[in-house]
Amino acid sequence: MLFTLSSLAFYWGVSTPSAVAASPADGAMKAQSYSMPVQNDVLGIGDEITLSEIDVEEFNSKSFQVATDGSIGLPLVGRLQAVGMSVSEFETALDEKLRRYVKDPHATITSIKYHGRTVSVFGSVNTPGAYQITEPKSLLEVLSLAGGLKVDAGSWLLLTRKDQYGKLPENPTVTFSAGVSEARIPITPLLAGTDPTLNLIVLPNDVVMVAKAEMVYAVGELKKQGGFVLGDHEQLSVLKLLSLAEGLETMAAPGQAKIIHETAGVRTETPLDVKKILEGKAADIYMKPDDILFVPTNVPKKLAIRAIEAAIQTGTGIAIYRR
Repeated sequence: MLFTLSSLAFYWGVSTPSAVAASPADGAMKAQSYSMPVQNDVLGIGDEITLSEIDVEEFNSKSFQVATDGSIGLPLVGRLQAVGMSVSEFETALDEKLRRYVKDPHATITSIKYHGRTVSVFGSVNTPGAYQITEPKSLLEVLSLAGGLKVDAGSWLLLTRKDQYGKLPENPTVTFSAGVSEARIPITPLLAGTDPTLNLIVLPNDVVMVAKAEMVYAVGELKKQGGFVLGDHEQLSVLKLLSLAEGLETMAAPGQAKIIHETAGVRTETPLDVKKILEGKAADIYMKPDDILFVPTNVPKKLAIRAIEAAIQTGTGIAIYRR
């Protein structure tokens, strides 16, 4: 059976307080085909395999299922233990059994259908959770199962595989530690398809975690309110953030601005005279991730406090902008 991965295109959305709009990514991953399962894939109970051995007609293009006792019943050789064995280990064990009947056997598993096997997808995806898969899937296909990336997705994702289920292939993105292999995949070239080696095969029991982007927020009397995604190792100054927010509204009170920051549940509000910064009379400062620049309007103090309380509710109903 030929396992073919369909072409995928992903979308970055831009949310507004009332809607979410989407625009196509610059490129889509080209389809890739896999005629063989991954050699370090591990067999489990209920899995169905298709075998090929040119000198054993009873094997060719026939399917066999792993029984509840962990074995597979096969022509000529009888029952053979399968659960916990990788594809390559099972093929080697089967060849050893076949040597009694065939000279120089080369049995091959040509496809696998999984039974009750899941891959977990968490982080900044639209529908995180555990997804059942019946055959190996590409990383892009798994992201598609989880509804694609959220607009606040960061610049990388992490694919993790425990050694008991096999190891990730050696790759510049992959690191190996005690009992685990991990691949840190940059998202932009993965989605654009500029580096096909990033579109790794995901196996049952793998975990995919999409990082959330670091952001700063600009709210209040600004022409463009919202969260602004930071690039890797990027810092935004107050002046640059004001530029991204397209400047102040006419009713703004820039001399009474604040930077709001919350750490471990403790919120701090630092007064900031944006007017002096704009006039060059005060030094520009850099925002920290999750900082909120709040520019009030000329209203009574009680209303201003209410406006600040509304400003810190940045998790919902706020536009997020990618640049």
